[in-house]
Amino acid sequence: MRQTAKGRLGRAQTAALPKDADTTPVARLSTTRRASDTDVLSESARCRVQDKIRVAFESFHADDNVAALPGKQRAHSVEDLVAVGAEALQAAEEAAQDVAQAIPFLPLTLIYGFSAVWLLLRLAIYAVLITPGLTAYIWAYFFDARIIRRVRYGPNRRNFLDVYLPPAAKLAQEGKADPLPVVVGVMGGAWVMGHRSWNTQLGLRLIDAEVILVAVDYRNFPIGQVPDMVEDVAVALKWVHANIALFGGDPSNVVLHSQSAGAHLSALLLLERSLMEAQGTLSSTYSLGSLKACILFSGPYDLEALQPHMESRGLKASLLRRLSVDGDLVGCSPFLLLESAEWKRGGAEAAAFLPPIYIFHGTADQAVPVWSSQRFARKLEETGVKGVTLDVRAGLTHTMPLIEAPLRGDCDMQLQVILPFLLGKEKAQERLASMPVRRRRLPEPVVRAAEYVMPY
Repeated sequence: MRQTAKGRLGRAQTAALPKDADTTPVARLSTTRRASDTDVLSESARCRVQDKIRVAFESFHADDNVAALPGKQRAHSVEDLVAVGAEALQAAEEAAQDVAQAIPFLPLTLIYGFSAVWLLLRLAIYAVLITPGLTAYIWAYFFDARIIRRVRYGPNRRNFLDVYLPPAAKLAQEGKADPLPVVVGVMGGAWVMGHRSWNTQLGLRLIDAEVILVAVDYRNFPIGQVPDMVEDVAVALKWVHANIALFGGDPSNVVLHSQSAGAHLSALLLLERSLMEAQGTLSSTYSLGSLKACILFSGPYDLEALQPHMESRGLKASLLRRLSVDGDLVGCSPFLLLESAEWKRGGAEAAAFLPPIYIFHGTADQAVPVWSSQRFARKLEETGVKGVTLDVRAGLTHTMPLIEAPLRGDCDMQLQVILPFLLGKEKAQERLASMPVRRRRLPEPVVRAAEYVMPY
């Protein structure tokens, strides 16, 4: 495992790890939960995840599902404003349906206690503080002609994606330029409230870098559970592979970039899919190993180990069990898959089907502790996975690379990680140096106040 200079374990970081997360290569879980004890328990969850992956890659024909083509970008006119308004209304109606389905779950929040209410209040204050700085991104999302919105990639609820197209993509579509690199963005949102529009800042900055972004939605809870979400990410990746050339993208130069809950789903998909490929149980010829990299930001990779952390913050961990099949957190945890008997038997072969994995985390993350990434990276290395990089950044919170840093005008923290995989180190540095400088969106005192109240 390659570890960046900022990612070496220090004393303060080690103290924050759970009991099993010592810094030796032979660290194991110290609880009674062991892979040998949980193989039977996790069978139903893992079988369901594998079934969903099989459906995603073999049953649904993504190449027949191009719902919007690059030539349909909107010009600015009254008619287009009306069309965008109707689109926004439709999106709002879908959001209302999601809320209506969540109503049976909402009363459970009443038992979470004062701590949960306080965290929710802080989150609301945070949203009020940062909204003025996000208005430019909100406007761009609905009115920027370079963004193709609501392209359907699959048959299920919330199976939509947005494509962010740099001007050079048109030349590539016409065969007058080389195809552009591609990033597939899978956002977080605690599995319950994510939306593809959260990738707008990243998408606009990637346009500056002449890179296409495909921002993916997936079914949130309670519409779907973890296996359903994994299926959606898998179908979206297959869609990108089949269709991105029509948009001027290069299907052989794709990076998967995921954050928080999205990182959890992407990691689970990669590991399960690699096992299935090694076992020869898939007929699909598309391999996720063809990705240039899988970049995972601030992900929770062991849902069982995350429960005490949630409880320590005054939150009930029942949400995690409801996300899983029959409450089985083991079968829905990438870290614990690496401890399973199946991975021990076939992990060496499965590792050959994995792309390079870059794991990023901040030491000040309160939503998902930094030990989540440290343990996962170490476990990947212990089980024979090559090309793993752990990047631990001192002082960064869960949202800082995505929200607070761009509000300060520092929009390139994510691009500094992404571009070297797509362009190579030297060209990435040249591209970053040639990009326009983004201005600050909020005064520093407001950003600091937002960081102070932000509960994550």
